[in-house]
Amino acid sequence: MKRSILSLMYLVQGMRKAGIDVDSKLESIGLRVDALDATSVIHPSLEWDVLKVIGQDVPSEKGLFIGQHYALAGYGPLLMLLVTCPTIRKVLDQGIRFQHLTHLTGRLGLEIADHKIALCYQPQDIHTELGLLLAQSEISGTYKFIRDLYKMMGLASPQVRIDLPFKQPQDQEQLAVYHDYYGAQVKFDAPYACFWFDEGVLDVKIPSADPITFRLYESKCVSELERLKADEDAPSLIQRVQDYLELQTGAMPSMAETAQALNVPERTLRHQLQQLDTSYKQIREDIIKDKALRLMEYKEYSIEMIAELLGYSEPAAFNHAFKRWFGQSPRQYTK
Repeated sequence: MKRSILSLMYLVQGMRKAGIDVDSKLESIGLRVDALDATSVIHPSLEWDVLKVIGQDVPSEKGLFIGQHYALAGYGPLLMLLVTCPTIRKVLDQGIRFQHLTHLTGRLGLEIADHKIALCYQPQDIHTELGLLLAQSEISGTYKFIRDLYKMMGLASPQVRIDLPFKQPQDQEQLAVYHDYYGAQVKFDAPYACFWFDEGVLDVKIPSADPITFRLYESKCVSELERLKADEDAPSLIQRVQDYLELQTGAMPSMAETAQALNVPERTLRHQLQQLDTSYKQIREDIIKDKALRLMEYKEYSIEMIAELLGYSEPAAFNHAFKRWFGQSPRQYTK
């Protein structure tokens, strides 16, 4: 299933704020976070290729700080759905139901024991440095999300006991960092992450509950989930190139940069695309054409702004290309 590009964008922003020089790593594969199309989606295989580049040589413990910079804003319709739920029980149910709309790469679930309930998180991978980095970031970010969500709903944060699927740090200063963030009750060496609450929390009513708004955003979440499920099969090489270019605004990356991002030798990429009766130049031009039409139909951007968003140095160059593609100028098209 594809994922929102916002997941990658928030991870990069968190890495920046944690002092990691992530931008130079992204530039090596022709990506600039500030030029990513925030409305686009990304296939997990491509996302993983990008993560391998930006996560290289980053200690997994940094994830504790990275996750603290995740924000609620990226959750869009899901956030509005959660804050209009009637009770915390409903929040948990909907969060698990629509977990594929979150920034998480692992799996959410619930566990009940001894009059307590836990929101559990099973990371996708904790056996590699990159997997551990993502797990640290996502668990840290989930804890922040819980606290921020309670604040947005107008509720005081409950007491939470936290289990972590990481080895307890031997260094006392590092251990103190975990205690400062998660509290003194944090437990290490758990099979997966758990956020434990008293069971009575489930029936707490939410001041911002609104059944009409809830139904509206439930429908939006269902639609978004269906969009992400489209093209679930492993993407073809053409689809992988298209997915990568679809993420971009501004000047498109070169074939060499795209080949590096996709972890394919440039010569191999050129040859395989030729075997599929296409070329990198053709795919890139098709993406620009599609983006041009979408931006034109949006009717909120000037011709000059659209030219800039598509990477043209001058509007005249965009006008010339548009007329070559569609037989009329952009202004004629919009009339």
